Amino acid sequence: MNKGTKIILTAEGATASETLGSTVAGFISALPDNYLPPFISNFYFKVENKKGVAKKAPYGLSKVEAALLESGIPREDVLIASPYELDRFIGENTRVLGIYVMDPLGLSFGSGITYWILKLANLPYKGIPYISRSFLNILINKSLLKHRRHIKILVGGPATWQLTDTGFNKRLGIDVVYEGEFESIGPKIVKDLINGLEVPNIVYGGSAPLDKIPIIRTPANGGLVEVTRGCGRGCTFCTPTLSGMIKSLPFEGHIEKEIRVNIEKGGSKDITLHSEEFFRYGAKGIEPDPEKVLNLVKKSYKLIKSYGDEYTLSTDFTTAAVVVESPKLVQEVGEYINEGNRWTYIEMGIETGSPRLLKKLMPGKVLPYKPEIYQEIVEQGIGILNDNRWIVVGTMILNLPGENDNDIIKDLELLDRLKKLRVITFPLPFIPMGALRHRDFTILDKLLDDPLRGEFIRQALIKALSESKRSLNLAVDKMQNPIIKTLILNIGTYIIDFVINRYNKITKQPHIEKEEIIEKEEISIEKIS
Repeated sequence: MNKGTKIILTAEGATASETLGSTVAGFISALPDNYLPPFISNFYFKVENKKGVAKKAPYGLSKVEAALLESGIPREDVLIASPYELDRFIGENTRVLGIYVMDPLGLSFGSGITYWILKLANLPYKGIPYISRSFLNILINKSLLKHRRHIKILVGGPATWQLTDTGFNKRLGIDVVYEGEFESIGPKIVKDLINGLEVPNIVYGGSAPLDKIPIIRTPANGGLVEVTRGCGRGCTFCTPTLSGMIKSLPFEGHIEKEIRVNIEKGGSKDITLHSEEFFRYGAKGIEPDPEKVLNLVKKSYKLIKSYGDEYTLSTDFTTAAVVVESPKLVQEVGEYINEGNRWTYIEMGIETGSPRLLKKLMPGKVLPYKPEIYQEIVEQGIGILNDNRWIVVGTMILNLPGENDNDIIKDLELLDRLKKLRVITFPLPFIPMGALRHRDFTILDKLLDDPLRGEFIRQALIKALSESKRSLNLAVDKMQNPIIKTLILNIGTYIIDFVINRYNKITKQPHIEKEEIIEKEEISIEKIS
């Protein structure tokens, strides 16, 4: 008889999976589930495990596990389980099921982009994003329902706002939603739940000090290693702002150990140095500290190469301002990360082409420069990154608070400046909390119907898809099976060509049927209580 593990950690199936070795390829989880029948999703979103225990996990979930173990909880009382193997571990002794979420209700930027891609191509959108379906599947797991009376469901991760802002945390019977850095008070909350103490429905954890951030035990998907936390630029709508000024973790005794965990236990051959703004590693303020960044890169490079020449280094986030401010640093770092003729992706939050909105909502993003020259800074920054073999994934947000038509004209002007650069310009919808509370998800259709905004979305997506096709080999590069790699590459190329051709045939804004964007599966409280 399965007595059960006391604390079980898991994640949405799409989030838990390393998607055949390429976390970038996980983007298709934003497709509505009618495009992903079980025989495809079960193969594509497989979670590698040993008797149900995940071999790798989303980085944030690995941190949660490490924080619990560091707090004194015995190893035998906590594990990270594949979401498809929960029956192995849920039993009479189970007290807490922790679920890490990236897009539980299909309201993320990725789901919004996918909706626009399909709608502009006049392709059907039915059901809900697969990533959301994989979250709901956990809540209706038979073993969980059987033992629900003595199990508390704790949900955390970067997308918990979707549950709290819509009230779906209560409708779905979730006991506690944890927002913030888990290391601060997360372990105490879990212990309180185990001991039957009263815990609020929503818990806000503050910023964790560096000495409370533990080393992961379970390797991270994508070979991720956190090197900084927070940003300090103060954008009003950005989650990393909550962590305050940038905090840099030490290489000795921390970063180096996580690199070893990912290589030795996880088998990762590419290590991603994760940061909200990589070129400011070690900085005390907005100004970068080139010496510290270079030391980090050199030490990390030397360590990974000790395992073999085939091991590589990557990073993931930057801003245009720091790149323009430190072009020599970018070049020197690029010699290690993009050695030889290697190209890699790097993300950049462009957000807007409007100096007015920049000044109003994110004045720190362009520092030490003035908002009035932000378009020039973005153009220069992407150009510098391209020169050093980085392809930029640049996000631009529509429907920002206070946005007007002149701001969209500025967005279009910036798009025009970026035409010849290697940048994937993803348009993102900003969905205000009021719309969420009233379930007014039709805001995506309203933005498409607006002539000016619809034209911006169309142009941005054509540029994004064209550059994605050109660099598709990078998205599948980390897939180890050559047959699967070739198959996914060919399918991806065909789909992108198909969608772009559909766009080009549409000379005017297509009629978009007014319908609710997400046909949510109704799950009653009685069903999961």
